[in-house]
Amino acid sequence: MVKLGKFLESIVIKSKYYPKDRVAIIYGDEYITWKQLMIRINKLANGLKNLGIKRGDKVSFLFYNSPQFIETNIAVQELGAIPVPMNFRYISSEMEFLLNNSDSKIFIFHDDVLPMVQEIITKIPKVKYLIHYGSNTPEGMLNYEELINRSRDKLIKINIGVHDTAVIIYTGGTTGRPKGVMLSYDNILSNEEAAISFLAGILPPVEELDLPVYAKNEFQRRILESQTTTLTGIPEVFFEKYPQFHDRVIVIEQPAKIGPSIPAMTYAVRENKIKAFVGKPPEGKYHGRVYLAIADQARDLANLKPLTYSRWGKILYTFKLLKLMLKGRIKIEGEKEVVKALKDSIKSKQEEEEIQKTIMVPPLFHLASYAVFLISWIFQGAIVVFPKGKRFNPEEILELIEREKLKQIFLVPTMWKRVIDYLESNVKKFDLSSINICLTGAAILRAKYKKKLLQHFKNAVVVDAFGQSEMSPVATMKVDGEINKVKDKSVGVPLVGTEIKVIDENNNEVPEGIIGELCYKSAAVMQGYYKDEKKTKEAIDEDGFLHSGDLGFIKDGEVFIVERKKECINTGGEKVYPVEVEEVLLEHPKIDQAVVIGVLDEEWGELIRAVIVPKKGANVTENEILKFVEGKIAGYKKPRSIVFVDMLPLSPVGKVLRQKIREIWGK
Repeated sequence: MVKLGKFLESIVIKSKYYPKDRVAIIYGDEYITWKQLMIRINKLANGLKNLGIKRGDKVSFLFYNSPQFIETNIAVQELGAIPVPMNFRYISSEMEFLLNNSDSKIFIFHDDVLPMVQEIITKIPKVKYLIHYGSNTPEGMLNYEELINRSRDKLIKINIGVHDTAVIIYTGGTTGRPKGVMLSYDNILSNEEAAISFLAGILPPVEELDLPVYAKNEFQRRILESQTTTLTGIPEVFFEKYPQFHDRVIVIEQPAKIGPSIPAMTYAVRENKIKAFVGKPPEGKYHGRVYLAIADQARDLANLKPLTYSRWGKILYTFKLLKLMLKGRIKIEGEKEVVKALKDSIKSKQEEEEIQKTIMVPPLFHLASYAVFLISWIFQGAIVVFPKGKRFNPEEILELIEREKLKQIFLVPTMWKRVIDYLESNVKKFDLSSINICLTGAAILRAKYKKKLLQHFKNAVVVDAFGQSEMSPVATMKVDGEINKVKDKSVGVPLVGTEIKVIDENNNEVPEGIIGELCYKSAAVMQGYYKDEKKTKEAIDEDGFLHSGDLGFIKDGEVFIVERKKECINTGGEKVYPVEVEEVLLEHPKIDQAVVIGVLDEEWGELIRAVIVPKKGANVTENEILKFVEGKIAGYKKPRSIVFVDMLPLSPVGKVLRQKIREIWGK
């Protein structure tokens, strides 16, 4: 039997059994259904197959966040080949390096970069075909839409194992050439499941089952509003279809997938809302309790749920469930009438299903976005929303939230700051009540901005996912739901299955509270850097720990980030962490952005310089800033010089390019 990759398998099932008009993607004002998407994926896969692409080949592509990005990525994986998404802000030399380094046989690209492709066309001998998305395709290149239109709609079935490489993501290249991070399907799926386990684990404990209230505090209220009960949606269907059983509880056990720290989940109705608890109540305590024990089928049941949308699918789903029950993989125990109702609800779909909608703004070629898109879109059967504008526009994002009643939004810190600034400018009011998850990642979001998010998005929690591409990408997570409990620099706790240690410069572990380099070990650690065994060995030690390059410390089990290891400044024998100085500078009412760098000095080794972007219309002087920091930080940490600039160089995901700043203003 052919085993499709989990990403492709999930899309195939949804496209086959969801209603024909079930939307998968909203792109500006375009609405694309699962069926329409799958047809184009199959056609593109067949077109690439006809060009000679086979299992293990690399295919690079460059698109903005759009349906074409998804079509290309999944079509390449349908062939067992490896997609290599490219940064759309690359200049021609960077584009040339990636295409040659990745051994890509095909390059698919947006019309915007055509001039650069023509510039390097003689320098990329490994690329056999150039596929252009746009009109007026030059001679010698293939047209993207024409390739799709002339290919057939047939699913290509190739055995894809969990340890096969799913994607190669090139790092930002802020220091030196970008490195190709190889990630297996298992790397990504393990990370997704660990993240789900974390989110499930912050729900109320089962010891609170006797409380009659839905939420006992503001944090619980926000958490419970944002929760999706299970991957299968079974408790929702059951309680909504059979209100007469609101005095019962449902216990779901699936230890292999929830994780060792969460052996079970219990569901009950409180204040006419479904409430989820971590754990299960003691034996015999609750009359009418129902047990649904799932050994390791959570992901499979999530994929099978779409079967209930068609007549034949319901028959097939019933057969598969019966088979699992006979094998003992699924057990349902409890009162006879409740068990029967539960079985019926499993086989039925919700009549008024609330479909999750997630807006995806950071570029998908970055793994933080790539992974979020997979979990919220493919596995949840959600709708992913892409803004059509090529530049980030806070007003466009807020208008989409209001128009589409979006549930989740993922932005990087620089984007969140612009959204907050826009909201606080009182330019226009928006209804943001539908949002229940504000997700941030790729860089550190300061506590003061998290607090503002909780003020503006009153029904949402702020989920902070911290890590790096080499971790597939999340190492730690944190959820904030109460303004007065937000901690600065905290990135939460390690995900289930992730070991963490903090080491000094001699690779010795340091005590709790002491700053050192963070190292991680888990099933999510990358396969390695493509064609770079030396750098792979430098990054992953003999014990399997990934050396992150981040400086931080652990206190009471919580991870705090201080700075990137390479950014630490040595001045007069003292270590200065730039972020510490930057946080003080950013308290100045006239400063919009601030970056601190070290400038070489014969006497002190390095002197501290602040590169500052003033707020629009603000008139600020160097002397004013130097006086402002006095008494707020130690003398050796104070900037010795100030440079005022109009803007800072940023990566596509909003990270400050310190190396560029040093090159321009560090001499």
